[in-house]
Amino acid sequence: AALAAKAEAVGDFQLLVQRLDGVDGAGLQGAAQSLADQLGDGAAVVIGGLPDPADLGKVILVAAFGKQVIAAKLQAGKFIAGIAKLCGGGGGGRLNLAQAGGRDGSKLPEALDAAADQLKQGLSDV
Repeated sequence: AALAAKAEAVGDFQLLVQRLDGVDGAGLQGAAQSLADQLGDGAAVVIGGLPDPADLGKVILVAAFGKQVIAAKLQAGKFIAGIAKLCGGGGGGRLNLAQAGGRDGSKLPEALDAAADQLKQGLSDV
């Protein structure tokens, strides 16, 4: 619940981009979905992390989008695949929940910044 408080309001949307290391893909998906549920239909949640903080060779990124975000033409699968490319990877999934991986953990901060910027741009025009 503490993470949900860090969400940033953009119009009717709630954006949350966070780094969470030491958690596997299923754990990150669960966290993202739970946060999106708490934040409601306007939620756009992106979480990225290193499952093993000592291993920069594996990055996991997940996105969970609420109904209003999908209606604004943003899709979690396409979105997270684009962000993962910045970490030398790819992936995808459904409109509302998706996961991707990358091979360059040193690029994770940059990728999360890009995710935040793209969400703000994509949702501020709505």
